[in-house]
Amino acid sequence: MKKNLLFALLIFLFTPNIGFSQTNDQVQYIPLQGDHLFPESILKLPNNDILVGGIGDGSIQKLDINNNVSYFKNPGEDGLKSTLGIAADQKRNRLWVLNLNLKTASGYPGSNIKIFDLTTGKLIKTISENYVVGAFFNEIILDDNGVAYISNTIGPDIYTANFDSSEAKVFVKNDLLTNSDPNQPLALNGLTITPNKKYLIASVMHRFMPGKGRLVRINIATKEVDAIVIKDEDDTAARAFAGSDNMWFYNQQLFMINVYSKAGAIITAKFNKDYSIVTLKIRSKFQSIYDRPTGSTIRGGKLYTVNSQLNHIVDDKDGKLNTPPVLPFNIVSVSLNELMK
Repeated sequence: MKKNLLFALLIFLFTPNIGFSQTNDQVQYIPLQGDHLFPESILKLPNNDILVGGIGDGSIQKLDINNNVSYFKNPGEDGLKSTLGIAADQKRNRLWVLNLNLKTASGYPGSNIKIFDLTTGKLIKTISENYVVGAFFNEIILDDNGVAYISNTIGPDIYTANFDSSEAKVFVKNDLLTNSDPNQPLALNGLTITPNKKYLIASVMHRFMPGKGRLVRINIATKEVDAIVIKDEDDTAARAFAGSDNMWFYNQQLFMINVYSKAGAIITAKFNKDYSIVTLKIRSKFQSIYDRPTGSTIRGGKLYTVNSQLNHIVDDKDGKLNTPPVLPFNIVSVSLNELMK
């Protein structure tokens, strides 16, 4: 059963190991704090600080413009168990954070949303105080009105909430939002809004099978759900695509973190006018620096990406499950111009 599978999902060893940080002309490794972090989400704030959420310890770390690292929220603070997707509402000065609890009072995993003051970090509100039991909230995107859309990785559904909500509710449910594989319950992941604000773009993953990833278009007004036709710019990207983790638009291109990263970690996508067809391209120049990346953001002409090392706690069929991670955990940054050549 899917809920029971989640209990074992994030069981991991906390054995420290010796890591490294370094800088060269094109690549910079920025060490993060915490031996149990397993960074999962990353977000650039309007003031150019970068926030990183930890799925292992529930912390949120802040990287300032000089790459100094501090805690925005300490591990476990304000009820944070495992921090996944984060989104900033600049207009209303709020930070929305998805929180996964592997064992709620019900005995089952569940998720809720924490909303913080974006400046002070003060907890303002928790949506679904008693958790949405059985849900695995993963990625979150906010529209211009402050409405949140949230992917549920173990269900074929996208949730929604606004600041006045007491509970997150299902926005749309559709079989296209799952991979229909009972042996791979983790499916729906990446989520974003198109630049024209008309559609949600969601990604369905199959982490063990490159080429089996799916992109889905959801009309926000009508809730109509359609599979997006995937094409290939370089005859390799579509065959490498196993579904996206974090994804977001920049200069009319969609940037995606491929969950089967060893087939190509960073993939960009160009759509036709109505977002029904997409052409993928692997950005492979810096492929060797990524260690199970899960999210990225752009600041100052550089792409900052979290090396989650989640394959040490989630079975990625690569032999690293239940082995110690390399410490320190890190963010790696590269020149965006060099990456896109």
